[in-house]
This record gives sequence, C-alpha cells and structure tokens, in this order.
Amino acid sequence: MTKHALRELARGVDLARKAPTDGDIAAWNKALMPIAAGPSTRALEGGSGRAMVVDGVACIPVVGPIFPRDNYLTRYGFATSITGLLRDLHAAASDDGVSAILEVIDSPGGAVSGVNGLADQLFAVRSVKPLAAHSTGTAASGAYWLGSQAERFTIERTGIVGSIGVVVCMPKQVEPDSGGDMWFDIVSSNAPNKRPDPSTDAGSEEIVATLDALESQFIADVARGRGVTTEKVAADFGKGGTKVGAAAVQAGMVDGISSLDAAIARMARVGKSFRKGQQAAR
Repeated sequence: MTKHALRELARGVDLARKAPTDGDIAAWNKALMPIAAGPSTRALEGGSGRAMVVDGVACIPVVGPIFPRDNYLTRYGFATSITGLLRDLHAAASDDGVSAILEVIDSPGGAVSGVNGLADQLFAVRSVKPLAAHSTGTAASGAYWLGSQAERFTIERTGIVGSIGVVVCMPKQVEPDSGGDMWFDIVSSNAPNKRPDPSTDAGSEEIVATLDALESQFIADVARGRGVTTEKVAADFGKGGTKVGAAAVQAGMVDGISSLDAAIARMARVGKSFRKGQQAAR
C-alpha cells in the first residue's frame, strides 16, 4: 500500500463517524461506480452488493484500501475486501446475463493476505468469460496485482500504476509508554526469528527475506497476467515506484489509455462477440 494511503487509513475512526446509516448503504455503494444508470444497468445479484452490470458487462469495483475480509470500512464503501471481490467474481462468472467482466480500479493496494489466491481466480476466469481491467485513478501495489491478471488493462491519461513490492512497518519500543509500562518480547529457544529486531542487521535480514519471498510471488503473478518475463517486470515495471499514463503503456504495464465509458463499451462488444462464438460452437 502507498504511504499516503496508510496515513489515511489511520483516520479510520473519523471515517466511521461519517459512515451512512444502514438504510443508505445500497445507495452509498452504488455511488462508488461512476456509471450513469440506464435501462441496461442493474445490480449484480449474489455478489457483494457493490458491482453493477452494464450492457452485459459486470463492473466490479476495487476501490480504496484492500483488506482480506469484510469490515466496517468495506461495508460503507471506504475500502474493498478480498472476500467481497470473490463473491462478485463468482456471481459474474455464473450469471447468464453477464457476457464479460471489468475490474474498475481506484485503489492504493492493501494487505497481502488473500491477494495471490484472488489473482489466481481472476486469471482462471479468463477461460470462462472475457476479463478486462480499467483504472479510473490509481492501481498500486495489490490493486495492480489484481488488475494485471486481466486480458486487457487500460487507464486514464493521468492513471497511476505500479508500486510492485512488499513493505512492512514494525514498531520497536525504546521508552516506556504513557502508562509507564515497557513491554519485552521473549521467545522460545528454537524460535529466535519469531520476533526479529528490525534495528539489527540480523533482524532486518530476516524481515527482508520474508518480504522478498512475497515479492517473488507478486512479480510472478504480474508476469503471468501481463504475458511477460519476471525479469521484465523486475526491470521495467517501476522497481517499486509508479508510472503515469503513457509511460505505463510504454513500459508494458498496461495496454492503453481509455475512459471508463470506452472501456465498458469495448467490453460490451467483446462480450457480445464471445457470446455469439459460444452459441455457434453449440
């Protein structure tokens, strides 16, 4: 997750005070999707309650920080959960009225837990129905991980993508807290790495080893989804930084520049062609 998003997430208590009442949740979640309502627009049934179907295209929002499971932030539209995305994906894949799927992304990323499994399922659904991704703003870290699994990935001209890598923030108490207490971690004899000290070289190396293992899976999934080598991802996809608009296209991180309306319209055409091909094969 980006550093700015981490600071904003710390304001969770303030967000909770501004949360809508239960009666407003449906309207609040619909507001996440900047899609004009029309005769061909409906809610995706059986999912998280946030996804919409437009002209046969299931538009699944990946908005805000990504968490493994539902919580009050995901309930009120401030964040997205892996479990909610899985419900939307399964609902879209099994809905006969859905001919194509579009991830609509504006997210700084989030927790690692569950992202790899969802990435696998996104990649697998490409054999069931056409899958594309479009970022209306930011697709960073875990959000880029998920978007990269689509057959086609587009962004706005000012779209920001990348932040490939894994970071951890670890506190180390050096002074007593406000209550006068100081806590010490004492681990068992055969588990010296259970509480690595980030201020020492040995502790830092142990933490980095874990992060590198997670990063390797991240890079491997991005390479699979984008159809490139892991070496290209490591060398050309920002090295942990981000790229904007045309620079991201040039690097191969995304496929093109588009508006959300154009991305939906394209997937509607792709979906209809896919459906005709299915019918012809019967």
